[in-house]
Amino acid sequence: MSSRVIFFLSFICISIGLFALFQNVNSRAEAQAKRQAQTQVVEKKEIKFAVWRSKEQIMRGRVVSENQLDRIILSEKEANAIGVNRDVELKLEQDSRANNLIEKGEYVFPEMFTAPDKPGYLDLLASEGMILYPLPISTINLINNYIRPGDMIDIISVSSPLTNLADTGARITQFQGVKARTIKRGVRVLAFEQNPVDSKEQSKQSGNSLSPRVSASGNSKTTVVIEIEPNFVSRLSLAQRTMHLEIYRSQSTGEIPPANMSDVIENYQGIRELRGAETQTTNVEVY
Repeated sequence: MSSRVIFFLSFICISIGLFALFQNVNSRAEAQAKRQAQTQVVEKKEIKFAVWRSKEQIMRGRVVSENQLDRIILSEKEANAIGVNRDVELKLEQDSRANNLIEKGEYVFPEMFTAPDKPGYLDLLASEGMILYPLPISTINLINNYIRPGDMIDIISVSSPLTNLADTGARITQFQGVKARTIKRGVRVLAFEQNPVDSKEQSKQSGNSLSPRVSASGNSKTTVVIEIEPNFVSRLSLAQRTMHLEIYRSQSTGEIPPANMSDVIENYQGIRELRGAETQTTNVEVY
């Protein structure tokens, strides 16, 4: 056999081998591309989102914590059905409250809760049918951190028919008719705000927002936000402008009894003077 025939046959064999090898490489590349495409399709189908759902019924105005909620994972289709297209981040601040009734098993979102420093928070604290009332009271007998938001208090007034005791600097010069008594029992405290009393007695309102914290020290007065019945507003408004007011924690055993000057000054009757046809009672000035 001539060398030319042998060369030709060898060339044909090598070409066939290279063609087969090329086809094998192409088939492997195509198979790998198909697998990658299928993997991408599967991954696209498996997109999931994290959402939150309530474990129990949560009433409006109730403090909410993450212990009352479940973090669950939904598929993209399920999440889209409830209007979710990304993970729900629920960062509850301390003492955050529910804006409305949340049923058990209901999906929850950040806008359904209000933090203490946000507008509308105090509205969530008030009971239905009650009115929020800002009451300035003396801190002379207010113990720091003893009365907190949510506590029940009694409002005590010290009044005089001859002197307006609403002014913190008022001095009693006539003892006649001076008495102390409870004007309202079982009042719920919602919040505190303290402003120092300076020599000019600030005429402008404080720029600090009300917050449910207690702070009382030294020569100061505190604005206590309470809830009261609408029919008591007029009486409390009048008392606020004419009497010295203090608050004390309510006692379940009974109310604080009233007192007058004869209860603290033994045999108190005053000094009686006759001037013409008039009888007048005079007392020593007390600071």
